[in-house]
Amino acid sequence: MEVKKVIASALNLLGRADLVPALDSGGEEGRELIQTLLYCFNAVEDELARKYIPLTARDELISPHTRFYYTLFTRTPVRIKRVTVDGVAVKYEVYAQYLVVQSEKISVEYEYAPRRKTLADNSDYGDEVGEYLIALGMASEYSVINGEAEMADRWEKAYRARLDGVQRALPVCAHIPPRRWI
Repeated sequence: MEVKKVIASALNLLGRADLVPALDSGGEEGRELIQTLLYCFNAVEDELARKYIPLTARDELISPHTRFYYTLFTRTPVRIKRVTVDGVAVKYEVYAQYLVVQSEKISVEYEYAPRRKTLADNSDYGDEVGEYLIALGMASEYSVINGEAEMADRWEKAYRARLDGVQRALPVCAHIPPRRWI
């Protein structure tokens, strides 16, 4: 899913479809709004990854000592799910900057935080999440930034309802929606 397409969906939701051509032209018109929506995209994608629909990765790591620094990982780990050595799960200790395993070669499965995106990038999420869900979250974030409380609340309700539906459809999440207290 391309970041530009998600931003175009958010522009349509916000009633600013006239700025969609500016995504490709790179002109001055609407540049501030597009940069703000890019910020909103990164915030929503990070929120989804950390709280609702985790992104997972697996790395094969080698270290001459038993410390595996997080800088060795291909992505930024948020939570270590499993560490194996030759296919067998092993005990590990998590520290602020590294992981300790009594082996020099490991396979580690972990949840990660997505890196910040630019307009030319693709989202870490695919069609299972969908651009509409992210666009709804972006519209809510943008409305909060602009001080439009009623619009932000409306977009937030639509975002949460769509998010609950997506989570129920994904077998990985096995999520029961929480009660929402206002």
